[in-house]
Amino acid sequence: MAVYDLDHFTLGVRHLYAGAERLRGETGLRSHEGGWLDAVPTAHRTIPLPGDAYVNIESVIDHHADVAPGIDAFRTWFEQTTLLGDHWMTWNLRARTRADLEEVARRFGGEVVTAPGARRPDGSTWATTMAPGNVAMTWGRGLPNWYFHEDMAQHPARRVPMDHERPLREIGWIEVGGDPAELEEHVGAETFAALPLRFVDGPAGLRGVGLTTADGEEIALRAPSGAPGLAELAARSS
Repeated sequence: MAVYDLDHFTLGVRHLYAGAERLRGETGLRSHEGGWLDAVPTAHRTIPLPGDAYVNIESVIDHHADVAPGIDAFRTWFEQTTLLGDHWMTWNLRARTRADLEEVARRFGGEVVTAPGARRPDGSTWATTMAPGNVAMTWGRGLPNWYFHEDMAQHPARRVPMDHERPLREIGWIEVGGDPAELEEHVGAETFAALPLRFVDGPAGLRGVGLTTADGEEIALRAPSGAPGLAELAARSS
């Protein structure tokens, strides 16, 4: 099985800009404009991290858009969840080749999905390419999905050079709940061994990301996992 890299973490917040500024004040992590989605009424700001990873700070921005019932249910769930505080919504890996992503799709009986990505204020857009496509198989179980980026120069962690107030050296740890054996089977033994994982009690899902600064200090980003709520939402929608 191929080795996969960390791609991004999604942190759901109630207010996109206030949430990003609060994080900057608490951690010294700056963010750039990530854009908004036309199909889903959310937008995000991007915190670039070492190793071509990033944090998506995401919130609902259109509370009254006329959307399909499934999207409306997701919007309502997102709003209600973030009213209770920040939540980790997803974490994701990156395939190094398109063939590796296609193998992920085959392994899970899914497909490679290419969908419109964010629309940015400068008018630019980008597409996302991911697998296996069925989020109930990944995010709803607190497990990562996979992405592939054809042009890494346009990857969200690279496209806007950014110096944080506290320069970063590496992602020191990823804190997750759940069964280690289930996660290892999901991502493969080599990827499992390469990721800086720390397991905590409780249901599967991301709980925290630890960043090591250039001076050897640590920035810890912690929040509850939204995975259990996503699983309930998926069950209601099926």
